[in-house]
Amino acid sequence: MESIIVFYDGWCPLCTRASRRLARLDWLGRLRFVSIREPGAAEEAGVPPERLAARLHVRSARTGRWAEGIWAVAAIAARLPLFWPLWPLLVAAGVSGLGQPVYDFIARRRAIVPAGQCDEHGCRLPGQGS
Repeated sequence: MESIIVFYDGWCPLCTRASRRLARLDWLGRLRFVSIREPGAAEEAGVPPERLAARLHVRSARTGRWAEGIWAVAAIAARLPLFWPLWPLLVAAGVSGLGQPVYDFIARRRAIVPAGQCDEHGCRLPGQGS
């Protein structure tokens, strides 16, 4: 199976934890992770930054084909042996039309902590004053 590039949100603590865990489970070396918050990442991807920030995106390293949201999660699961049992459920969720709304519900509620917003007193969230 071909490798994929996983475009994740480096300002999202949930996303960065998940990417680190998935990288440890990538025994076959099929995933490469790129934070969309790194300079030039959105331009390299050729996808508008707002769209990259709204959903997880993956791109096939060989064909350049894209998947996003629940389909990106399914693409990741297909490449990690530990997640192979979940792959059919993720595909069924995508095909049924239920997977994407559930994915979007979770994605809209994740925390975003912009780089440089933290100090010894904690982190300011977007929209908060100093």
